[in-house]
Amino acid sequence: MMNNTDHVIVIGAGIAGLAVAYYLRRNGITVTICEKGDGEDNCSYGNAGLIAPRHIIPLSSPGVISEGLRWMLKAESPFYIKPRLNKELISWIWKFRKASTEKHVDEAGPVLRDMLFRNQNLLIDLEKKESISFGFQKNGHLTICKTEKGLKKEAKKAQKASALGVPTEVLSAKEVQEMEPNIRMDIHGAVYYPKDAHLHPGHLMEQLKALLQKQGVNFRFNTEITDINEKSEGKVDVVSSDNQKLSGTQVVLCSGAWTPELLKRLNFKLPLQAGKGYSITLDSPSTVPQINFLLAEKKVAVTPMMGDLRFAGTMEIVGKDQSVTPAKISALKKSVTQYFPEYSLGDLDGQDVWVGLRPCSPDGLPYVGKVEPFNSIFVSTGHSMVGMSLSFASGEIISQLITENQAKLSHPMMDPNRYM
Repeated sequence: MMNNTDHVIVIGAGIAGLAVAYYLRRNGITVTICEKGDGEDNCSYGNAGLIAPRHIIPLSSPGVISEGLRWMLKAESPFYIKPRLNKELISWIWKFRKASTEKHVDEAGPVLRDMLFRNQNLLIDLEKKESISFGFQKNGHLTICKTEKGLKKEAKKAQKASALGVPTEVLSAKEVQEMEPNIRMDIHGAVYYPKDAHLHPGHLMEQLKALLQKQGVNFRFNTEITDINEKSEGKVDVVSSDNQKLSGTQVVLCSGAWTPELLKRLNFKLPLQAGKGYSITLDSPSTVPQINFLLAEKKVAVTPMMGDLRFAGTMEIVGKDQSVTPAKISALKKSVTQYFPEYSLGDLDGQDVWVGLRPCSPDGLPYVGKVEPFNSIFVSTGHSMVGMSLSFASGEIISQLITENQAKLSHPMMDPNRYM
């Protein structure tokens, strides 16, 4: 149990780190956040902003390996793994393959469902309690399908979601068009998830940082932490790249795709790969839908954001490379025009391209909990494509583990030690 002399150091100012800091401050804990950049260039800013209770099927699931191998041969595919002789990557792929079973999907489903619904409720509570606005729209999600085959595939996923208490409805193209009359679509049908929501991630990040600073959280930007040393229970030091030392009682690693490098300093191996994704945002287009979409066959998310419209997608496992792959951007743009004929490639040309690295575990579940055998070191990362949908529930868990030594939603499938 903590006391008022405790000081938690959070490494990383993405959404995972901010969420941890928020719930610790609500418990009266002193918090310092160390961020290697300026706090405005992390993965949390340019994502699709989806709050998705429907996301109960992990990335590692049956068929993904074979589909991924076919996609790897196509330059404009939504998924790509760069072949390279890298021990960590080979190990990650092997673990991904082992997790891609129906049994794993069935076991992971209830864990993800509980986390996703809790995260959504926490965001509703945040919006009300703190009186901050971040474009939180709770009007559902449409997974739209170009083909009959695509709709049948998505309908099977919807059956799994419905069995776990996530409401779904399969719609015809006409029914979808009636739901979204302002934007013309060339589709076969869709699955509607009424419990889903979306928000503007940039607005949420900015307002949450301002709120935390007002509440007394100390931000240290441009401070890259390169080492961690647990001195004893209740005392841990972190060291920055310029050899500055900061002492605390606990440390929480929320540094996304960079987390494994820090844990290596503790001789702890965390299987994690960076999944590069892209987004393009249209500022105030003439036509904006009300509901967020997923273009099912192309794996592209379409999110209205306070008058703007964001298109986000692709998953490239290419290490820490943050360069733009032109073929992937071309594919993203083409996908939009195929599903929404009123948009042309010219509408999407000239827009800034955002690139972000999403932290992906091999089994599709996050790492949330204490790092063994240490007493004062915790981690919240590995949220893959659904960081906005999971980080607040993860932050609450970390806060409860630190302050109460237990957490209601803590689960062995999210244990950071599960591969040790």
